[in-house]
Amino acid sequence: MNDFYAQKFEEPEFGPIHPDVIFGKNVKLRHFVVIEEDCEFGENCFIGNNTTIRSGCKFGDRCVIGHSVVFEANGKFGQHVTINAQCHMTQGIIVEDEVFFGPGVITMNTKHICYGRKIPKIYSPPLIKRGARIGGGSRILPGVTIGENALVGAGSVVTKDVPPRMIVIGVPARVIRNVPEDEILPLK
Repeated sequence: MNDFYAQKFEEPEFGPIHPDVIFGKNVKLRHFVVIEEDCEFGENCFIGNNTTIRSGCKFGDRCVIGHSVVFEANGKFGQHVTINAQCHMTQGIIVEDEVFFGPGVITMNTKHICYGRKIPKIYSPPLIKRGARIGGGSRILPGVTIGENALVGAGSVVTKDVPPRMIVIGVPARVIRNVPEDEILPLK
């Protein structure tokens, strides 16, 4: 078995922001941000302190990323997405427009913890539809779709799909009622 800690790691040939990252107009970066290759940002985005963005992530216009957020590779984020502090966005996640994540939300993309085992890696990242709101401290499990304009209550563990315009709460999350009409984003 290889000794992970004995491995030699190469220093990157670039600074904390890869030179091929594409920034739209008026993108603001705070301190200690790391952005890997092939990432793109639309206009008027904000990226908070100590945030790490792995390769291949794409962000639309007006995205707000809080402090100490981790983005794994190849995530896709629409326009006007807000991700509060200390969230984890799993590899391959798709987040549509006008989605809100409270602080400390964790998303996951595999049901098989295969570290050190000969188990095939099967990735199934979540899909978060337009206008969804995810309360702070929630956990979104692999393969889950959160429907358009749905609301996930704080601290919930979402183990199955959330229908559009529904409020879910609990561990595991369950539907409790419809989202009030005055909280529904209008069609574009």
